[in-house]
Amino acid sequence: MKQVFIGIDHGGTNTTALVLDLNKGILSSASVSMPKETPKDGWVEHSPDDFLNTSIKACDQALKEANLKWNDVNSIALANQGETSMVWDNENNVVSKAISWEDRRTEKICSDLKKNNVDKLVRNKTGILLDPYFSASKFKWLLENDNQLLKITENKNFKLGGTDTYVINKLTNGTVFATDRGTASRTSLLNIYNGEWDDELTAAFNLDKNLLPDLKKSIDDYGLVKHPNIPSSDIKITGDVVDAHAALFAHGCLDSTRIKATYGTGAFIEINTGNEMLEPDGLLPIFIAWELNKGIEYTIEGGVFSVGSTIDWLFKNNLLKDVSSSSSIIENIKDDNNVFMVPSFTGLSAPYWISNAKGTINGIGLDTSKDHIVKAAFNGIAFQCAEVIKLLAKKQNQKNIEVCADGGPTKNNYLMQKQADLLNMEVKVSKEKNMTAFGASLIAALGANQIQQSDLKNFRVSYETFVPRISSDQREFEWDRWYKNIKIIKDIYNN
Repeated sequence: MKQVFIGIDHGGTNTTALVLDLNKGILSSASVSMPKETPKDGWVEHSPDDFLNTSIKACDQALKEANLKWNDVNSIALANQGETSMVWDNENNVVSKAISWEDRRTEKICSDLKKNNVDKLVRNKTGILLDPYFSASKFKWLLENDNQLLKITENKNFKLGGTDTYVINKLTNGTVFATDRGTASRTSLLNIYNGEWDDELTAAFNLDKNLLPDLKKSIDDYGLVKHPNIPSSDIKITGDVVDAHAALFAHGCLDSTRIKATYGTGAFIEINTGNEMLEPDGLLPIFIAWELNKGIEYTIEGGVFSVGSTIDWLFKNNLLKDVSSSSSIIENIKDDNNVFMVPSFTGLSAPYWISNAKGTINGIGLDTSKDHIVKAAFNGIAFQCAEVIKLLAKKQNQKNIEVCADGGPTKNNYLMQKQADLLNMEVKVSKEKNMTAFGASLIAALGANQIQQSDLKNFRVSYETFVPRISSDQREFEWDRWYKNIKIIKDIYNN
């Protein structure tokens, strides 16, 4: 039996493929840039075919690096973008752009729906809230505003789905149209209590339930790969999970003793609550983490929308010349000169959910430098993430919970040290840079029945630990400043 598995991660900036050999461990990984467009303020979109093409290209490069061929691969699994939404026809032709999870164009749709009590309906049935972040309003916008789509909506000759559903559909030559329940729980259309598409929810968004993908377990038969650019006839797709949940799996967060924090374009911070679903509070969303051999397991999550995108903003505006040396630059700045930044470029997420918020910089004076703004931006990222982590720990009544971090921005030692200082907790940073793709590769092996959940302990990664250094008085002072700046945003945006 072949022992090689590939995990594919649809990230916000790159698509990454990781090659795992069950006997030798991680053999290689490769990342390919994922193009995206921002045609209007608040709009972020992709070409759907870019998800397919970058997936194949990243796999090709990773296999080449490992000195392997497609015929050596047993199966693959995808870690998808969750809320990113698109439409294609029944002949597998793209008929819309893919609206990114970062996109905020549906604010008015959500505002209008709230007036009709749809927010209450969504909260009661889904574990989440009505917000442009989630898929349902994106589907609604596409069907009502995309000129190309308007021509075919009467025939209902199309499909609705995310990055996973589209890529699986294309890789299997149209034979499989499916997603897993974890991904579906991020749409605002899945009844989280029974794990099925909900008639009342789909009707509220004026969507046809029959256009949505079939629901499968996270480890399941997603078909055989039948694509002209993949020279093999027996590769199976055996798993599908949300990217945040794939990283949760890779960290071994199989119970509530660990919080996982993945830092990428955004930060997605969550804790596995097992087979027990916590009562939704409207502040921190409840999702299905995955459905494996032991049934459905749940997670509670807080997302921070602008992390890597904040760093990109600094770079694009010539505030930061070298991202790789940003940590040493910031550490050389003795103080922040009272400059404070809340980098909520695409809205302020959990626990405030101010969807129309923009980023703010406060305390600029004539002596403010570029470096002060850079430091304030990284501090703002740390505060947003730390606030979510604190809320998750409080939700679980855990005082000494373990924080496991991964993702590109965790290379910044200043950011990770700031995280530990603000939390008064140790922060363990994975030395494996591609934890999401790694988690997907483990899901692939699990779905192929080549490993069991009890075997995961054999695939643990090593960590670097950051311990708190500041005094409790300093910590209290810094949090007080944060809450004052959050109040400014609330006052500006009438929340």
